[in-house]
This record gives sequence, structure tokens and C-alpha cells, in this order.
Amino acid sequence: MVNAREHGLAGDGVTNDQPALQRLVDELGAEVAKDGVPRTIHCPSGVYAIQDAGTVWRSGVSLVGDGPGATRFVLSNPGAPDRPVPLAFWTALQHGASAARPIADVEFARFEIDGSLMTLPAYDVLAKGLGLQYVLRGHFHDLWIHDTPATGFGCDFLQDSTVERVLAVHCGRLDSGWEKGGAGIGIGVGGWGDVERLTITDCVTLHNGTNGIFVELQDASWTRPRGIRVLGCHAQGNFYGISDWGADGLVVMGCTMTGNHVAGFDVSGQGTTHVAGRYGVVTGCVIDENVGDGVAIGNTPGGYTVSGSRLSRNGGHGYRQHNLPGARTLPAADIVIEGNDIWDNGGDGICIDGDLVDAFLLDNRIRGNGRRSHDGAGITVNARVEAATIRGQRIWDRGEPHTQPTPFRVTSAGALLHPVASDLPVPAHH
Repeated sequence: MVNAREHGLAGDGVTNDQPALQRLVDELGAEVAKDGVPRTIHCPSGVYAIQDAGTVWRSGVSLVGDGPGATRFVLSNPGAPDRPVPLAFWTALQHGASAARPIADVEFARFEIDGSLMTLPAYDVLAKGLGLQYVLRGHFHDLWIHDTPATGFGCDFLQDSTVERVLAVHCGRLDSGWEKGGAGIGIGVGGWGDVERLTITDCVTLHNGTNGIFVELQDASWTRPRGIRVLGCHAQGNFYGISDWGADGLVVMGCTMTGNHVAGFDVSGQGTTHVAGRYGVVTGCVIDENVGDGVAIGNTPGGYTVSGSRLSRNGGHGYRQHNLPGARTLPAADIVIEGNDIWDNGGDGICIDGDLVDAFLLDNRIRGNGRRSHDGAGITVNARVEAATIRGQRIWDRGEPHTQPTPFRVTSAGALLHPVASDLPVPAHH
């Protein structure tokens, strides 16, 4: 392990430590290239000013500190006010990163990145805390990243990698909510092919510009990758909580999504390639008190499973199936909504605004919705739903006055066609 203080970094909060860091990364990277043995830079407690340029990273070089709050990297650009300054970056566009030229065998751990002093005339997607692409065997953990103009942890194409205990707060501060990136944790996917083995665990994302956490396919012609998991994370006060914008089989388990503005969990064509995720699983989550819908799924060919979760007190619907304009709008197949507690949402418990084929609505407990509209339904069908299985729901309202007067309704714009099984009353003309 190499002590950064012995190689020119001052850590005094005044000296620009970026040139010394770049020299050290280049030196160690050259040594790794010769003998294949990874090196680690240790930055002891202190404030390390990183000014006017990001550090181009090298394979096999790790960066560790003494803990968030103890080892701080403060990003700023007083001499280059138009230039983004990530702590570390390695990208396909700027540096030729690829699956054949990855950053391999690295650890980034136990430090803080403060982006509050980086000033830019407009949003720039490169103004991240960390911005590495094509990482192989990367381990990112115990990081606090905050106040970056763009995404805090913005690393793409992570293979055989883990992201653990990352706290991302107020990142994407120059993002209006509709720019590329701007998230607490934003992961571009698809660069390694049809499988990307990545686990995101025990991360907390608060008040970020777009998403708390998102995965996003980076090229519409690429295959949606399998192998990505988001486990035990917390997303609060972001534009979206957690979003799947292009994975296959994303697993989201044991997460809390609360106070997010558009939706707690989102699957849609909102991403840069307008490709939604498919066949993911959301289970064991608490999706509560989001301003918009709890779960919003659309633009996907299907399927998706939402099970064993609490969808409660959201300002919109508990679960909403709908399609955004400008992306795929074909019927979604194999949507499964099973065994959830859905209650006290502002709109309906479950609202189907997008066409479905072979959907399964099973054993949900739906009560007291319609808190905002005062005319909610347990389940509303407002689109074409064909060959559905709907059974085992308990739909009721014990509140006074009742806000969910209708257990099940099919609107004039909806149609429930050829149900495979239903134990709810279906209007005769459907």
C-alpha cells in the first residue's frame, strides 16, 4: 500500500492535489502493466483538493481512505469554470475504454467526495463523483458522495463487481430532472453483453436530481443484460426512487422507496435509449409516501413481477401500468402482481392504463385507496387486458368516509377480454 502523503499529496485542503494524484496513478498503473500486481493508494485523513481536471484512472490501481468524513476529496474548478472535474474517470469516448481495455481489479473505499464547489454554466453529464466505464472485478464500498453537479456514482458496465454502502446525497444538483444521468447511483449497462454480474447492496440515496438508483441500457441495439441485483437499499426524496431502464431480470429486494417525486419504482422508456427493462422482480419492498405512483411500469414487452411488497400512501396509484409516449407501447405480457399490501394511496390500488396480455393479479390485499380522488377503486381496468388471471384479492375499505367505493371497475376505455380465471364480478359486455 502506497501512502499518498509520501508521493506529493498534501491533504491540507488548500494545495491542488490533482496533479500529484495523476502522477501517482500513472506511475502505479505502469508498474501494474509490467508485473500484473495491483497497487493501492492510501490517502490518510485529510482534505484533498482536486481542482480543474479529473484524474484519468489506470487498471489495477485502487484508492482507499480512512473513512467518509475523515478522508475527503473536494472537487472544484476555479481555473477552468467550464470543465467538469470527476475524482476519477475512464470512458469509452475520452479514453477508449472497452471490454478489451477495462479498469480491472480495483477498490474504491472509505472516503468522501464533495462536489459542492464545482461550478458549471450548464449541466454536464461528466461532472460526476466517479465516472468509470468498463470495470472488471471492481469493489466500491463505504463511500459518501454528495453535491456533484451530475451523477454521484456514475460508473457503467461493471462486471463481477459490487457496490456496497454508498451514501449519495444531493447529486445531480444541476439536473432539472430530465437530463441524462443526474442520479445518486447511475449504472449504464449492456457493454459486456447479455450478462453483467453486478450487486448493489445497502446503499442510501437522498434528494438526488433524477433517480436514487437506476440501471440504463446504453445502446438500443444491445441485448438487455441479466445478472444485476439491487438489495437492501433506501431511495428517498429523489425524482424517481429506483428505475429499470433497460435490464433483463433485474432483482430489487428488500428496498425502501419513499418520498420520491414521480414514482417509487419505475420501469419505462424514460432512459436515453428509450428501452424499458423486462422480466424483473420487485419483492419484499416498502414503497410508501411517494408523491406520484408507488410502482409505475410501462414501455416493456413484459413481464415483470411485483410481489410481497407494501405499496401505501402514495399520492398517485399504488401500482400503475402505463406507457410513456415516444417509446414502445405494445401490450406487456406476463405481468404478475401478487401478494402485496396496497392501501391508502391517492388514486386506485391498481390502475391498468396500458394493454396487458396474460397478466396475473393474485392474492393482493387492497384497501382504503382513493385518498386524493375520493372515488378510488381497488382495481381499475382502463386499457385492453386479455387472458388475465384475477383471483384471491381482498378488496375493502374500513375508513369513514369510504374513499374506495368500487372494488373493481372496467372503464369505457378498458376491456377485460377472455379472462382465464376471475373471482371478481365482470360486466357482461366485457
